[in-house]
Amino acid sequence: MTLELEAGKVIGLVGTPGFGLTRLGIGLLRNQPGWVACVDVRGWMNPLALWEMGVAAERTVVVRCPDARQWPQVTAALVEGMQAVYAEIPAGVTTPMLRRLGALARARSTSVVLRPIDGDIPAGITHLRLEAQEVAWEGVEQGRGRLRERRCTLIASGKGVGGIRHIFEVEDDGADTMRVVSRLAAAVPGRAVG
Repeated sequence: MTLELEAGKVIGLVGTPGFGLTRLGIGLLRNQPGWVACVDVRGWMNPLALWEMGVAAERTVVVRCPDARQWPQVTAALVEGMQAVYAEIPAGVTTPMLRRLGALARARSTSVVLRPIDGDIPAGITHLRLEAQEVAWEGVEQGRGRLRERRCTLIASGKGVGGIRHIFEVEDDGADTMRVVSRLAAAVPGRAVG
């Protein structure tokens, strides 16, 4: 399984902080040929982190917008003018607003990665939904030390994986791009139909 952005498609990253989902979302912007944007809701996204992940500095815009009332207009404006957008979603953004944003992404052929700060993304908005299940850290103990490796187990679902849920791991050593560990790519057991 590979993780890549597709024009006009929305990817949703769901899970609590600490799983590396922000890093994963930023990494997805890395190979985009045009302008990319990040909508920072928490106020701590560092442009240097984007550039260290390989996102081109000369084609990157970081916009801070924690206000749920302004977020839809700000994010829609970026979707209209950028190749790809990574957007954290603040609490209070409604389902209809997210549906309009998804429709705009399809109409403008803009790749969008949505990361709710709290909660989930409503059904039917994302082409691919990645939900963090568990994370294992190596080298960081009691909040100190050097990250040697982080392994995050994700469940992929939606049209992007043919409607079949898959479990896979992503490795991160903190210095390189994140790598998908393909040996775990397997469907979640479900009910047989037929």
